[in-house]
Amino acid sequence: MISHITSVRTLRSLSAITLACSMMVACSQNTEQPPSTAAEVSGDTVRLTSEQRSHANLAFAKAVKAERTTALRVTGMVHVPPQYAFSITNPYGGTVANLTVLPGSQVRKGQTILSLENPEFIRLQQEYISTGAQLEAAELEYTRQSRLASDSINARKRLESASSEVQTLRARHKALAEQLALVHINARTLTVGSISRSIKIPAPISGYVTNVHVNNGAFASPNTVMLELVDPTHMHIELSVFERDLQKLRVDQAVSVVLTDAPNQEREAYIHLVGKDVRADRTVAVHAHLRKPDPSIVPGTTLTALVRSEPRTSWVVPEHAVVQYEGKAWVFTGSPTACVRRSVQVGVIENGTIEIVGDPAWISTENILVQGAPAVLGAMVQRGE
Repeated sequence: MISHITSVRTLRSLSAITLACSMMVACSQNTEQPPSTAAEVSGDTVRLTSEQRSHANLAFAKAVKAERTTALRVTGMVHVPPQYAFSITNPYGGTVANLTVLPGSQVRKGQTILSLENPEFIRLQQEYISTGAQLEAAELEYTRQSRLASDSINARKRLESASSEVQTLRARHKALAEQLALVHINARTLTVGSISRSIKIPAPISGYVTNVHVNNGAFASPNTVMLELVDPTHMHIELSVFERDLQKLRVDQAVSVVLTDAPNQEREAYIHLVGKDVRADRTVAVHAHLRKPDPSIVPGTTLTALVRSEPRTSWVVPEHAVVQYEGKAWVFTGSPTACVRRSVQVGVIENGTIEIVGDPAWISTENILVQGAPAVLGAMVQRGE
């Protein structure tokens, strides 16, 4: 009996031990860690997992050489050269009788833009015609005295007097013709029947009116500016460049211009003239011409210009190949399985590419990560933290 009880107790102990071992195995299996999904980082080298590489969609390429220039940003204004801007005046003045234009009006050369009335115009025309008649009589007298001069000493004296009179009248007649030309009267076609109290002032150029300073019925004093016109086909750009930047500029240098009133349109120009006078604000006037004239541009319009200076050949990579972290620029080189982080100095960004400054020794041989760089940097930084 005692032996039976002992056997039962032994079986129960074995069962308990077996159950405990089974529970320990089960707990051990339940506490086993899953495979790691984090990138492996060693210094500046990062190794992504296959899942990370799949999600990042990595792509590599070589850096290439390209022409680059430093963009010097300056401000300026649209101007019209003095020889293509006209102020309409009159040496005698007069009352405005017929003003036909407004600011902004397009005009063609020779078109009548206003009329003036002044009694002085009548006097000039009358004097010119009277002087012409006197000159004809004096020339006839000179011819007659020439014929008589060979027979008489007295006649020779009268010939000299007649010659002097002809010369005086010719000079006066010519001077009056020039005075009439100043008020736009053609002396050659002037007759007694065409004498007028008013004159018509034509446009000296084809262009448009920028300012009108008179109105119908107003009296314009002599040499007062009545209207202002410009020829838009010869407009140029005046840039204000600080004296410290002048050494970067040269004639024919390319300039990109953006007008303040048209910020989405870029116009191409080139430097025509670099000024020699430093103004009070330590800037120098630099003149540029548009490569394609644009009559729609209004003089006085402000603008921003980028002057492309310091031309050079540099290594460039796609702009999204460079990532920023902790105030520095970085690129990744290597392969999809192992990416190496490299610090770089960057320069001009243009047409989707960015310049790598300093010509690093590795740049011509290494494959550069051009797609997926932000994801690789993120995996590297998270793993480091």
